[in-house]
Amino acid sequence: MIPLGQAVQDTGAAHVIANALIDAMPVGGPLTVTAVILLMAATLTTFVDNVSTAAVLSPVASGLATRAGLPVEPLLIAVAIGTSLDFLTPFGHHNNTVVMGAAGYRFRDFPKLGLPLIFLCLLTALLVERVLFF
Repeated sequence: MIPLGQAVQDTGAAHVIANALIDAMPVGGPLTVTAVILLMAATLTTFVDNVSTAAVLSPVASGLATRAGLPVEPLLIAVAIGTSLDFLTPFGHHNNTVVMGAAGYRFRDFPKLGLPLIFLCLLTALLVERVLFF
């Protein structure tokens, strides 16, 4: 997936996506930009491997930071945190699949317990990013 992430950057797709995101945001404050990239990462990692998600979203986060006039580090940290929040499905991470089989969980147990956990982690991440960076 590293070549795909490089392709996103080299072809200009990261720049196009970053411009579209900035134009779609009602208020482009640093915390809003961070929240958008966190939500994108958390949503995408539910269906795609977290390493692949990070490889694809890192150039987008870099372009978003440049376009918004923000330092790139907080957004890359947001990508790292967002890609680790794969609690929503049993196929989001291989550990989820192992736990599902060993503990007898069903598919519907993951969203029921994972969604509140994801929201809690997102709020905590935004709070920490606000304190440390903005």
